[in-house]
Amino acid sequence: MNVSTVKQTQAGAALGERIKSFAVAPALFVSAYLMAIAIASPSYWWLGWITLLPLFHAIRVFRPSIAGLCGGFWGASLYVCSALMGNPSIDTSALSLIGLSLVPALYATLGASLTRHVGFSPYLLALGWIGVEFALQPLGLSTGLLAATQGDGFAIRIVGSFAGYVLVAFLVAYFNAALLSALAEACVPSPARRSPLRGASPLRRFYTLDVVLELRDLLRQAQPRGPPLLVPATLRRGW
Repeated sequence: MNVSTVKQTQAGAALGERIKSFAVAPALFVSAYLMAIAIASPSYWWLGWITLLPLFHAIRVFRPSIAGLCGGFWGASLYVCSALMGNPSIDTSALSLIGLSLVPALYATLGASLTRHVGFSPYLLALGWIGVEFALQPLGLSTGLLAATQGDGFAIRIVGSFAGYVLVAFLVAYFNAALLSALAEACVPSPARRSPLRGASPLRRFYTLDVVLELRDLLRQAQPRGPPLLVPATLRRGW
């Protein structure tokens, strides 16, 4: 395969990825719309547990630049939907539009880059979402974004009263990412995906608690590696 063929293949792959990103745009807009509904109406608190699925899907399947565009589109759509609903939780200002566009875009870019290195990790993505909550707090979201969707959730209110809205946001984001991971493994089999634990209960297989595996992989990659051992010629002749 010559250089021109390789470039054509790469260009075709990039074009196909852009087409897929445009195809996922309606799902991202619906996701932002449902998020706006959950923030505006406490009776729809359950939407917060599933509304991030399209955003995490973009992080999982797209390269960082395309995932960043998807994150920015999602955030801008959330601003538009909230403004049209007259939701007082989000300020209708240019600063809010910029913040809601840039912060999810940066999160999706970093999340997609991390996914390319360590795989799709619900735990690490949920930790990263805590940064999104802190970054969006000056925009009028005093209780955060995901925690604001749980206004009528009794169990979440109990957790939040002890640990604050940060833990609430972590739990909701983790559930969204873990649900996407479980659905992807069930519907899109891949030889590179992580197989479930043998003998584990169905609940343990559903919630992909990969904290130990991720820490083990990171520690293994951080270990120093020495140069290859040089075998003397006299020993090689004896073999």
